[in-house]
Amino acid sequence: MIHSVETDAGVLEVRDEGPRSGTPVLLLHGFPQDSRCWNEVVPFLHEAGLRTLAPDQRGYAPGAIPRDVSAYRLPTLAADAICVLDSLGLDQAHVVGHDWGGAVAWRLGTAHPDRVASLTVLSTLDVT
Repeated sequence: MIHSVETDAGVLEVRDEGPRSGTPVLLLHGFPQDSRCWNEVVPFLHEAGLRTLAPDQRGYAPGAIPRDVSAYRLPTLAADAICVLDSLGLDQAHVVGHDWGGAVAWRLGTAHPDRVASLTVLSTLDVT
């Protein structure tokens, strides 16, 4: 199922798949990818009973491509992730970030630790 999530930059599309009753896992893609980068991973997560949420982050979602570079700062991208959780009525999720999505995941974990059940970061350089 695809959800449309409103942010200050426009609309993000979120792939919401797996068992609806499963523990949610928020998957944040890297640069220059989109949510499809998780296609090889999500079947294993679903087999484990997990629900996956894979947004096309701003800049990659057709409905959310701000021109101003300042719209891509980590606090703003972490706020987008919170919008995804809020729009789906979720208090918390496991968060997995790859590459630039890993930097967003780190920011999300430090700014909103109550919303992050666990944090996994792959192939990411420290950009802080």
